[in-house]
Formats: sequence, structure tokens, C-alpha cells
Amino acid sequence: MGLQATSNDEVNHGLRADAHQDTVDPAELARAQDLVAALESSLESQSHAHADLIHLLCHELRTPVTVINGFSRLLLDESNGELSEQQTRFVNESLKACRRLDLLVSDLLEASPGLGLPLAVRRERTRLDDVIRSTSDALSPLFEERKITVELNLAPAIEDLDLDPVRIEQVMTNLLTNSIRYGQIGGAIFVGRVETVEDGDPVVRVYVEDDGPGIPEIDRKRIFEPYVRGASHAICSGLGVGLSICQRIITSHAGSIRVEEGSKGGARFVFTLPMISRAAEE
Repeated sequence: MGLQATSNDEVNHGLRADAHQDTVDPAELARAQDLVAALESSLESQSHAHADLIHLLCHELRTPVTVINGFSRLLLDESNGELSEQQTRFVNESLKACRRLDLLVSDLLEASPGLGLPLAVRRERTRLDDVIRSTSDALSPLFEERKITVELNLAPAIEDLDLDPVRIEQVMTNLLTNSIRYGQIGGAIFVGRVETVEDGDPVVRVYVEDDGPGIPEIDRKRIFEPYVRGASHAICSGLGVGLSICQRIITSHAGSIRVEEGSKGGARFVFTLPMISRAAEE
């Protein structure tokens, strides 16, 4: 019995020694875990950046596609002149190509969730009223198709602003196309711009108001989140990404954007831009 006990003790001692030799150094384990975490973070960041780039490109493609669709349908309506058989075929082919591109954009957007890429903003001295008018003119086929009138109320401008005209045009396009989509057929859209003061700072305030169903107060903050749409907007198509892009653009200009109830019960989107030059900011 004694010899057997001694033999077992020796074996157990050897096993403990082997187990001790196989133990990983805690410092090395921590360094390995930090490396894995850093790699995971880098991959996640690259994934978000890639998804965001695709997202922005797709959304930019949708605007000209929408305009081409509108003009093409007006041509087929022949209210502005009769088309020949060949011209009709050309327009129909354009519409088919637009539909294919729109489906492709939808597929890419649905497959690329996530936002995170900082927006590139190229500021220059710009007359904001020119941006507002040119955007409204570009969307005129869509207004005509739904028999919507646009009322511009642009107070005399004090000065040009230091902004990115392409980005602000993107904001106006999103807000106006939303108003077209949710406004009443034969209704009206009201667009205005005025200089004022908010929190002691001079700003330019722009609003776009429609006569649609409006946005419930409970949804007004969340409506600017990616892929969020108000309950009253479920009847219309869309992914709910335009307003989140608008918010990012306005924020990149040190401005703000919000939605409130319009004078006719519809939605009234308001954004502000600071009346401060880039040199003063720097």
C-alpha cells in the first residue's frame, strides 16, 4: 500500500508539472486579445465605410433617374406635342433602362446597411436662392405629373453663404421629392428662405412644407435615423434613407434640421445654415 501511494504521488506531481508548463502567459494572452480586437475594429470600420460609400453613390444615382423618369412620362403623355413611333420607342426604352437601374440601386442599398463615412464638403461662396430655384426647376416634371404647384417665398438675401452647393442641392432634392411623394395630387408645396437669429447667432432658415398626412410627433426625432419611416408614410415606397443623409449634410455645415407640423397639417421640414464665413470659423 505504501509503495502504491508513493507511486501515485509521483505521477500526480508530474502531471502538475506538465500542466504548469502548458499554462499560457497572461501577458501574452492579453496582447493577443488586444490584437484580435484591433483587427476586428479595423474590419468593422472598413465594412461601414464601404457600405456608406455604396449607400451615398446609390442615393445620388436615384435623383437623376427620378428626373429622367418624370420627363419621359411627360413626353409619352404627349401634352407637349405628339411623338413619332420611333420617338415613342426611344422614350419607352429610356423608361425600361431607368427601371432596371432603380432595381439595381434598391438591391445595393438593401445589401449595404450601415453609415459611417464622413461626408466630403467643398464650400464656396454661393447664392442659396439660386440653389433652391434650380432644384425646383429640375423637378418640374414631377410637379407637373402630380399637378402640384410650388410657391417660393424667398425674402431678399442679405449675403451669399459659404456652403457646398451640390450638397445643399441634394438636401433640397430630397425634401422636395418627399413632399411630391406624400403631398396631395393637385396640392401645393411651399418653400421659403429667411435670415433670422437662433440662440444669438445669425442663421438662414429654409423650409419645405407639403399638404400630405404629416408626421406624428412621436416619429419626428426618429425620422432622421437611417431606414426609419413614419407610420403615416407606410403607404409610399422608399427605404427611409434620404432624411438621414440630409441631416448629415446639414450637420456638416454646422447647421440643424427638424420637422414640425405644417400650417395645413402636412410636414414642414426646416433646416438652418450659419451665416458665418469659413474664414471666420477657422
